[in-house]
Parts: sequence; structure tokens; C-alpha cells
Amino acid sequence: MTTLVKKRVQYTVDQAIMESAEYIMTKVGLTPATVMSMVYAEIARTGKIPVTTQVSDEDLNTARLIAMSHNVPSVKVSSAADAAAFLEDDGGY
Repeated sequence: MTTLVKKRVQYTVDQAIMESAEYIMTKVGLTPATVMSMVYAEIARTGKIPVTTQVSDEDLNTARLIAMSHNVPSVKVSSAADAAAFLEDDGGY
């Protein structure tokens, strides 16, 4: 008979990576806890650490967009002159 063990795992991960990964997990109907159990089982079964993409290209692109959105530069506007300069800047186009 299999004995289930409850284990608490804590880790640090980049927020953009976390949001992208959790988006993909949600799209395939999994929770982070279920994914971790699957990873442990696969390592035990094969002796290899599994790293593959299993979602549609559209979902993968959405996850990548989520990750990239964390790298969008921002501009602090603290005066009317700053606002006017920001709105007039065409970014070189």
C-alpha cells in the first residue's frame, strides 16, 4: 500500500515566471501542488527531471506575454511639464 506524505516545500521564483506557469497550470486544470507531485513521480520513475511544454501555442504565447509584461518600462510623471513631454514623445516613430 502506498503511504502519502504531506510535505511543505518553499521556494523563491521570479513573479513573471510564477504567473506564467500558474496560467499554464490553470489552462490544463492542474494546481501547483499537483504539478509538484507529478514532477516527483516522474523523477522517481525515469531518473530524469522532466521539462517539456504541454500546452497549445496560443496558451504558451499568452504565458510569455504575461512574463514580458513585467519588463515594460515605466515613466514617472510628477508635473504638467513631465506629462506634456511624455505625451508628445513618439518614441522615435
